[in-house]
Amino acid sequence: MTIRRGNFSNLLGPGLRRVWIDNLKARPTEYDKIFNVDKIDRAYVDDYEMSMLGGSFPAKAEGESIEYVDPKSGNTKRYTPGTFGMGFRVTEEMYEDSLYGMMRKMPRGLAKAQANTVELNAISVLDDAFGAAGTYTGFDKLCLCNASHTILYTGGTYSNTLSVQADLGITTLQAAITNIEKTPDSDGVLAVLKPQYLIIAPDNKFIARELLRSEYKPYTSGNEINALLDEELKYLVTHFLSDTDAWFIRCKDHDLNFFWRRKPRFDNSDDFDTGDAKYKGTHRSIQGFGNWRGWYGSSGG
Repeated sequence: MTIRRGNFSNLLGPGLRRVWIDNLKARPTEYDKIFNVDKIDRAYVDDYEMSMLGGSFPAKAEGESIEYVDPKSGNTKRYTPGTFGMGFRVTEEMYEDSLYGMMRKMPRGLAKAQANTVELNAISVLDDAFGAAGTYTGFDKLCLCNASHTILYTGGTYSNTLSVQADLGITTLQAAITNIEKTPDSDGVLAVLKPQYLIIAPDNKFIARELLRSEYKPYTSGNEINALLDEELKYLVTHFLSDTDAWFIRCKDHDLNFFWRRKPRFDNSDDFDTGDAKYKGTHRSIQGFGNWRGWYGSSGG
């Protein structure tokens, strides 16, 4: 009679966890180059929009009191993390036979699926930036790139997208930069935003390189200088955009956020009846935005 010594999930767990961690670390990440990444320690967090004190100082006549103004309250943006996970089982027979290196392949696959989930969840904010699904909206209840964003204190609207959607090119990129530099803040005062990254799918990589790195103006026969060189704008390729001709400009200061409630975790247990060992990876996260400023985009032509 054979007396089994312990559960083999306890024997395999540390090794498979190591494989899983190593593969997570080995995969380059993109979402953290695009989003503000932070951690939250509760079931949800709220961001609150509020203007400051309006635009400019009014003139004060001699002997008269200054004018007192109040800030204006806006809307609340709530971030509620979701839980994501997947697992695999190792049978006693698989453990005993240990064929084809499956013990190492399965946690690698789990790590790949987890990393892919994070990237797809994050980039879904940009996939929905033009209101295709209406999943992600900000303080003004509008999608990220919209022609009618509201200005809280003064009223009125401002656009952070082209009036007619168009592909990435020298004229559309120049128009986008000009628009960004004129963006008003929630008080209606110039926000003074600095474009930092042109975010594109791989399909636009070579166009972006020509636009941002050519010494002379692209697609012209003369020797005009490329005025975009002085903008110090860099391009960033993301491989997860579903719309391959969409393009975005992200400024240094922006409010596109990815929150970790709990970073990826690897756990293991056993099934007494079957003798199988079970392994899973889970994480909790949420992404979104409140303030639309600092972003400009086009869905392409």
